[in-house]
This record gives sequence, C-alpha cells and structure tokens, in this order.
Amino acid sequence: MLTRTRERFIALQARLVRQLGSESLAELGDELASAAQCTIDILVRNLFERTADVGFLATDAVLRSFCESAARGAADVAPLQRRLAEYRAKYSVYDDIVLLAPDARVLARLDEGGPVSLAGDPLVQEAISRHGFVERFGPTPLARGAQPALLYAHRIDADGGRCVGVLVLRFRLVDEMQRIFASVEQSGRHVALVLLDAEDRVIASADESHVPVGARLQASHGGEVGLVAFGGREYLAVTRAGAGFQGYPGPGWRAHAMVSLLTAFGGRDDSNADAALAPDTPELARIRGELDAINGDLRRVVWNGRLFAGAQQQASARLKALLAQVQEAGRRTRDRVDEAIVALQRSGLARQRNAAHDLARLAADIMDRSLYERANDCRWWALSPVVERVLAGPPDAAAEAGLGAVLRHVNSLYTVYTRLVAFGADGRIRAVSRDADDATLVGREVDAWLLDAVRGLTDSQRYAVSPFAASALSGDAPTYVFCAAVRDAQRRTVGGIAAVFDAAGELRTMLGDVLGERAGLAAFVDADGRVLACTDPEFAPGSLLPKALAPGLAEYRDSTWAVASVRAEGYREFKHADGYDNRVRALVAVKLGERERRGRNLHDTPVYALPPARREAVAGWALFHVGAGRFGLPTSVVLEARPRDGLVRARLGVPHALGLLEVPQGAGAVVVPVLCARSLFGVNYAARASDGVLLVLSVPAAPAKPVVALWVDEVLAVVDAGHEHLQPVPEGLRAHSPLLSGLLRLMAGGEVGAEILAQLLGLDSVARLASMAGTGVAPPGGADRLVAELASERPAFQH
Repeated sequence: MLTRTRERFIALQARLVRQLGSESLAELGDELASAAQCTIDILVRNLFERTADVGFLATDAVLRSFCESAARGAADVAPLQRRLAEYRAKYSVYDDIVLLAPDARVLARLDEGGPVSLAGDPLVQEAISRHGFVERFGPTPLARGAQPALLYAHRIDADGGRCVGVLVLRFRLVDEMQRIFASVEQSGRHVALVLLDAEDRVIASADESHVPVGARLQASHGGEVGLVAFGGREYLAVTRAGAGFQGYPGPGWRAHAMVSLLTAFGGRDDSNADAALAPDTPELARIRGELDAINGDLRRVVWNGRLFAGAQQQASARLKALLAQVQEAGRRTRDRVDEAIVALQRSGLARQRNAAHDLARLAADIMDRSLYERANDCRWWALSPVVERVLAGPPDAAAEAGLGAVLRHVNSLYTVYTRLVAFGADGRIRAVSRDADDATLVGREVDAWLLDAVRGLTDSQRYAVSPFAASALSGDAPTYVFCAAVRDAQRRTVGGIAAVFDAAGELRTMLGDVLGERAGLAAFVDADGRVLACTDPEFAPGSLLPKALAPGLAEYRDSTWAVASVRAEGYREFKHADGYDNRVRALVAVKLGERERRGRNLHDTPVYALPPARREAVAGWALFHVGAGRFGLPTSVVLEARPRDGLVRARLGVPHALGLLEVPQGAGAVVVPVLCARSLFGVNYAARASDGVLLVLSVPAAPAKPVVALWVDEVLAVVDAGHEHLQPVPEGLRAHSPLLSGLLRLMAGGEVGAEILAQLLGLDSVARLASMAGTGVAPPGGADRLVAELASERPAFQH
C-alpha cells in the first residue's frame, strides 16, 4: 500500500508540474492576447469615426462654396482657414486638413508648407472616382519629409453631383498609437506592443528603441501564443486582427504583443490573491480528487493499522509508532501538494481578476472615446451656417422644414443619437431630426436647464452635458444630452443644438462587445453606484448593483465572481481640460463558478485523546465523521474500514439501507448489509464527492464475525480515552438521537487546539444497527448502559 501510494504521489507530482507550466503559459498568453486585442479593437473603433468624419465634412456648405469659388478664381482663403482650425480644435485627432481641386492643386490646408499640387498622386483620382471615403496609409507629400501618414479622403460635390474638390484629413496616428499603447500595456512584463501591416512590417511601436518602425516581425499565427525570433532572441508572442466595427473592417492591420523569454514569467504578483475563495477549474478538481483519493486510502490504512495495533498487545507500541510516522509522512506530502494546488488556484484566480480588470479598463476607455466624439459633434454642428441662419431669423415654416431635413441627414450618418434638436434663444424647438412617437416636438420648449446651460457657454470650444437622466427630448429614457451654443456673426447666442445620445442602445452595445461570450456581467455605474447600463437585464438604469459585487472576489448568486471597477478618466482633452467629469466607472464581474461552501475537511484536523487519569482504565474508540459531526464506535466491534468501491447498491426493504458489501472472513467471504450513517443521523445536505468509507462492524457475541457495515464520510483517528472524559447524553439530545450512548471529550488541532466532543455509539447501539439491518441480533440493553458500564469499569471496556 505504501509503495502504491508513493507511486501515485509521484504521478500526481508530474501532473502538477505540467499544470503549473500550462497555467503560467496560459496566464502570459491571456495578457499578451488582451493587450493585442484591445490595441487593435480600440484603434478600429477610432478609425470608424474617421470614416464618418470625412464623409460628413465633405458635405459642409462652407467647404463646398469655397471649392466652387476657387474654380472661378475668387476664393477667400482666410475665412476657410479659420473654419478648418475650428474643426481641428474640436476633433483633435487630426493634425492637418487639406482641400484639393479636382486637378490635384492644393487650395487650402492648415499645416503650412508642403507641395502646391498632388499631381500624379493616385489618392486624388481614387477619391474622385468613388462615392465614399478613401483610406490610405503610406508615404505621402502631405507629410513632412514624405513620411508615411494615415489619410482619409472624400470628394466634394456641388449641386447636381459635380465634383468640385477633394477633402483630405491627416490622422495623428503616431500620437494616437502612443496613447493606446500607454493605456493597454500595464502588466509590468516588458511587453513589446506594435502595430503590423499586412506584410508584417511595424507601423507603430510602443518602444522604438526595442522594436523600430519599419522592422519586419514574425507574426504568431492563429491568434494564440507562439514562439518567435527577433534580433537574435526568442520571444513569446500573440498577433491579433481587429474584429471590425459596425461593418467597417479597419485598414487590415494587426496588433502584435511579444515578450522576451528572459522576462516572460516575471511581472504580476499573485500573492495577494485569496486562492481559498476560488472554485477549482476542471483540471484542478481532477487533481484534488486524486489527492483526496490517495490521502483517503492512506488514512484508511493507518486507521486500520491502529485498530490492529490495539488488538496486538505485544506489537502495539512499535506498530503505533510506525503508523504515526507513516501518517506524518502522508500529511507532509499532502501539505506539499496542497501548496502546489493553492499556487495553481492563485495563478488561475489572478488570471481571472486581471482579465476582469482589463475588460473594465477597455469598457471605460471605449465609453470615454465615444463621448469625446459626442462632445465634438454638437460643437461642430453648432457652427453650421444653415443652423445659424434659421435660428437667427424669424420663425419660418419652410426654413425650419429645411433645417429638419439637414438634421435628419446628419442623424442618418451618426446613428448613435436618438435625435438632434435645434432650438432658438427663447428655448422653443425649431427643428428635430426625429419626432417623438406620439406628437411633434417642434414648437415645444426645451427644459430650463438646457437653455440656461447654452446661455452660459462663452465660446465655440465650450459644451454642456446633462446629468444621466430622463427628459422629454429622450422620450423619458435616461441618457446624456450634449449641447452647444449657436451664435450669429456678432457672436450673439441665437439658440442651441442638442444631441440626444442613444444610451440604451450604445452603452449596452459597448458593454456587450467588451464582455463577449464570457459568463458574467458588465455595467456602467455613476458615483453613487446607480446603473447607467448593464448587460444583465435584472439591473435597469437607475437601479443599484448589489453590494456583494464589490471589486475583488465576490460571492453572489451562489457563485464566486472576479469583480473589477475602473474609473472612466477621459480621453485627450475630454474630461481632462474641458472641466467636465461624469464620474462614471466601468464594472466587470466574471463568473468563476460555484465552489464548495464548506470549509476545511474535518479529517484534516488531527484529533487526540485527553491524557487519562489511569492508564489501565482506558477504552479504545474508532472515530469518524458524518457531515459536520464527529462520532465514535468501540474498537472492539470495528473490524476494519473498507473503500466504498465494494458497495453493491441494492433494495433491501430496510430503512437507511444502501446495499450489500462482501467482506473477507477466514478463508472465505461473507456479504453484509450496508446502512447509511447520514440517513441515520439526519444529515440532509449532500456529501462531498470524495466522501465515503465503509466501516465493517461485529457484535460482542461474535467479535470476529462481520454483521453490518456503516457508510460514513471519512475516518478520523483511533484513540484510547479514559472513562473520566466520557459524559452522558443530554436529555434534550437523547430524544432526537436514540442511537447515541454518550459523549467523549477530545483534543483537536494539536498543541494549540481546543477541546471538542465526539458522539459515541456504544455496544447497544451497534446491536441496534445489526437489528435494523435484519441480521437477527437483539440489542443488549438500554441507551444508558454504556455510561453505567464505564462507571463500573467493566472489563469489556478495557484493553
């Protein structure tokens, strides 16, 4: 048995080493994949907004008029330059805006210098030849030193569809990528984050001294962690493509995260992760089950050995000493394996907590970037000459209808809004992009706070945002309303424009995209913990998340969750330099699974007999546990403990019976009935998967003959206890537990332990069990016989 146990421990050790390696690699892979996927997804979402920007700005009446005038040779560049500067001040992701004539002449641009014509550049002809945006990255005369740049181009059409010019926006790619890299890579493992083109060349790098722009890397295929080489060193790397956004696939780039093997497995400290709270993974559950099986077999053998030692007076002391050493060696081995399992749990738990934090950080970043665009939109639309002309003039049904058509067109391009609303200085709504379901909003007055907010805006860079609340403009759905002031040529406020954000759809979409197929929930909450949006329909806007879902490990809905909360701190100047802060946090709770709610196993706590007053006046007790209770039987009637595998389930027509068990007797074997101790003692909650030992019992009349077996959860110890440590059963307990014959005071936990009580089943109780099982053995006496016999020191209770 000891040889087999050693072999099983060695095999288990090999599995643990493999699992530790796999878990470490999986943790690293998760971090690299998260960094790469977040990088490319954030970028693709950002570039999607650029495709909308260039298409919308190309329809601007001022730009179109300028291009038509330039064709006649009568264009005034200064007003146009001011308008383009206003646009760049609001949409700070662009560092240059260029207007080209159809013949590729440069009509106007913000970045001074550069060529006066792009003749021969295919960008111009490509933009003219299609009705849609053109996205191009590469060396261009529009960048200093003809460096690579990311450009968005769109043709500008006059009435009738004639092309009168081409608009080009130069995106601040290097600046944007450094912002993304800084927000994504926070693991501390010295991860190299880069952006790759279709030929695996580096477009942007988080650290150019490590991986320079233009270098060609070896991509990791399949999106999984792989071993790659660069600069004569080996790296573990993950390469991820973007998932696209609302039909826009992105420019075909990929994000690549790699870390040197020299530093790959350092970094995050998992020591603070409370592994005791985490449920086991399937593989850990299998390893723990194998450990429990090994320890259970070893514990049963030692327990049987102690029974045998009690029956063999000559070998008793030596055998007990040997068994104590075996038990101690098993305990030390078990503790080492437990440490390895805890390390695995801690690593797995850290992975889940890090994943939750990364997802929450991504959700917060996506929200801030989206609201940044909303603040830009309302300010830019407020500069529209069409809006200014209608709001500055007297009420005119035809003009207001025309403005409504313009707003409808804009809303069709920017679908993130429930509606756009233009109102005059008196607060009366003059035009809307979409009316309410029940009646028109035109002619109504906006809320007083909205009119006051617009009047308080001092310049075109200022905007106002409502609290997250319901309003008439949103159809009583809670949301943000972004607004900006509309001014005439004399800088007088003539009204405002309000953009009603479709929070119900957009925020849930953001959260759903971030959470993906993971089991859990994601939410945006305000400073008071009230929900703005949540993937779980149980939590409607305005409700409070349960306090159980606090950051860290949470117990909620009978499961363990890894919860992370990250504040949405802003993007570029939004919430950093504009005085606005909505104090929103993104919360992500990843469900880890159900876990065993019971604490430490009872058999993990050592149990000892209290020192007897007289060494010759002791009785032997075989201790075991059922549920949360410790029980004992006289060693004189316990033959052995057998594994549960031998049980044959059968209907015996006997209360508390489970089946039959074949046990050896002499040269042959006998079959005895098996009773369930859980049923007998009223333990009605489920046993652990590893629980189950069969105690084979005899009766005093036939001490060597098996008559019945008792299914218990696990064996504990075999002790010799003085009768002075025995106590009678309290009267209140006797009625509920007729099988009990007494209580035994014991010491649990070693030198710093405490006294406990074990519930005893005496000789009469064993006879009752045999009688219940139908063996025909009658009980020898009443329930008080045990205490009476002990008090008189009957030889039957002495060794």
